[in-house]
Amino acid sequence: MEKYGIYCLIAGGLLLSGCGGSSSSSSTETEDVTGVTELTIPFKALVGTDPMTCGQTFTGLGLNSTDVTFVDFRVFISNIRLVTDQGEEIPFNLDVDAPGQNAQVALLDFRDTATVNDAGDATDVCVSGTDENPGFKDSLVGTADIDPAKTISHFEFTIGVPFELNHVDQAGAEEPLRNPGLATGMAWSWQNGYKFIGADVVPTYEGGSRWNFHLGSTGCDVGTSELQNGDAPTPCLADNRVDVSLALGGYELGDYAVAIDYAALVSASNLNENEGGAPGCMSFAGDPECPAVFKNLALPFGEEDNADGNPNIEVFKIVELSAP
Repeated sequence: MEKYGIYCLIAGGLLLSGCGGSSSSSSTETEDVTGVTELTIPFKALVGTDPMTCGQTFTGLGLNSTDVTFVDFRVFISNIRLVTDQGEEIPFNLDVDAPGQNAQVALLDFRDTATVNDAGDATDVCVSGTDENPGFKDSLVGTADIDPAKTISHFEFTIGVPFELNHVDQAGAEEPLRNPGLATGMAWSWQNGYKFIGADVVPTYEGGSRWNFHLGSTGCDVGTSELQNGDAPTPCLADNRVDVSLALGGYELGDYAVAIDYAALVSASNLNENEGGAPGCMSFAGDPECPAVFKNLALPFGEEDNADGNPNIEVFKIVELSAP
């Protein structure tokens, strides 16, 4: 599996041009002829400093140093943009022909293994089997209209599905939002939407049950049946979308990726305990497992606004991109 594809990121504030196209593309040709830069931006799922892989046991996570294995790690990404040092936002336009994304949203799927049947369909993804997961996706592919005279200082994006796409008929939705389809297991029928993050683990101690983290909009008054009857969706009480801004100065070309660190996400959680509700945090009000995770995402929860987040936690960061 070619996990990291073509690497295009920031170096000394300048963005690499001409990546993501044919091998004959060059920076000068792309900028002079079209004014558009083709980009592939790699992401990595980490557990501390280790890459997340299915079937591996990760040790010492959370407050009680729990050992876990993963059964899911997927994230919806939208509203992607590059920001100059003057504060100008440059939209990153997703390539609609790239797998796992449409014009508005991409589904990163870090589950690397599956059982694949004779028809090419994946089953038991990240649970058993040694085949490559055909839905694996760890990069964003698209274009941006970049002025080479300007310095790109930040890469920004939103964790979540845009509101207008989050409350629609999932069976007829465009991939990667179709359910059944790429969004299988990421649909949230009880709120008629999607899980923006689905990160589920199984503690390895005897008798351990799953500890799930499902981030999504809650307090949504218009449910599935109302939408099917023609009612329009209304804003949810808690949209729970995470805006991420990462500084990019001083990096060598192709050596860094955007990381999502599960160990940082659950650093203040007890993964072998559940004080109430469904196992882990399902984002609903009153879930005792949610405040610690939401604080690490700088998301409001209940009476805590968490606007400043936790300065000692870095769930999202720029990390060195190791060779595949």
